[in-house]
Amino acid sequence: MVGVAGASVAAILTRAPSAGGKSRLFGALGLPPDPALLEALLLDTLDAARLPGVARVIAVEPAAACDEVRAIVPAGVDVIPQVPGTLGDRMAALMRALFERGAPAVALLGSDLPDLQPRILATAFDLLVDDPSTLVLGPAVDGGYYLIAATATPNVFDGVEWGSDRVLTQTLAAAQAQRLRVALLERLRDVDTPADLQAVSARRTAAWRARIALTP
Repeated sequence: MVGVAGASVAAILTRAPSAGGKSRLFGALGLPPDPALLEALLLDTLDAARLPGVARVIAVEPAAACDEVRAIVPAGVDVIPQVPGTLGDRMAALMRALFERGAPAVALLGSDLPDLQPRILATAFDLLVDDPSTLVLGPAVDGGYYLIAATATPNVFDGVEWGSDRVLTQTLAAAQAQRLRVALLERLRDVDTPADLQAVSARRTAAWRARIALTP
């Protein structure tokens, strides 16, 4: 794995653009799935996750599509496969793999955060420097979370109703049961609805929106 040992890692979990995704968004737009939007979201999120001294990794589903993603991301960004299983299984396995390779801190992100501010990611890592025992969560408006960061793999991924509006609540309950100190970042929207898409200012995603004449 390129550039991970000794460096904090921002890891983005994504489906390959050709593999589909965002079916609810495309349905609401009345459009068939478009890999171009999924690619734009991923690349804008990747840009937003650029921080000095932080390695960027993209974890891809399905595993066989890693070469597709490698072809569209900049050199120096590592692309690795996700393991099979639930979202919780995949996140836990990714964190464990990155820690085993020497990362002192790991933040996992979704691939639909084109307007993420780098300062938010920097704050997550700063919180872990101040107290390495902290679990950092970035609450999403829909009841989930857009970021989870820690210095060791937390036991908060089991028993979560992934995709529901209870993800954050259930994760906080799991953290409390483990007596983990939790720090919450500011609440953000990911891109799940036409309204979310209309609000995006990031270059590639906004250009895709303009092509379909969806104006803010």
